[in-house]
Amino acid sequence: MVIGVVGKSCSGKDEAVKFLVNAGFFEINVDKLGHEALVKNKERLVEAFGDVILTNNSVDRKILGPIVFSDPEKLKILNSITHPWMCEETERLTKANPNSVINAALLESMGLVRLCDEILYVFAPLEQRLMRALKRDDITEEKFLARNRNQRDIGLSLLESGKRVITIINDQDKEYLYRQLSLYCDRLKTRGYING
Repeated sequence: MVIGVVGKSCSGKDEAVKFLVNAGFFEINVDKLGHEALVKNKERLVEAFGDVILTNNSVDRKILGPIVFSDPEKLKILNSITHPWMCEETERLTKANPNSVINAALLESMGLVRLCDEILYVFAPLEQRLMRALKRDDITEEKFLARNRNQRDIGLSLLESGKRVITIINDQDKEYLYRQLSLYCDRLKTRGYING
């Protein structure tokens, strides 16, 4: 069973993934794979963006980030270099770990939905996500809203994917989230995907 977990910033996606890992699933964190992709594709990235992106001979995300996020064309170039490696690695890990959870905000745009048996979509209202971000991320309201605008497509194509989509509403406390996830795991047990 491969479960894709998706949700906008501060929706509770990582908390849901942690819960599934505790239930016996192997986490494939696509964001972390993105960091590895910078190492694996260093030469191509330097070719594309110049050695200005290097610090101590390693790709510096703090330098690369502002370059690509301020220019949609440069972001496309970055994604064309890193995303294929990240997708291949995700696929390799799902094959090596039959009970996996793919933690990916870009699950849809990277084409990773095809690897999933079902999708867990974690939803929280904008106001609550903003409050969580201000508390947790040391971010301004403007920066959070800009990040949110960049994530407006998350969840839009899921219903057309042909996959089973389970929506978790995370608009209360953690206990409420855990109760929903516990019910979901109970259903997975009934279907034979989790032991015990």
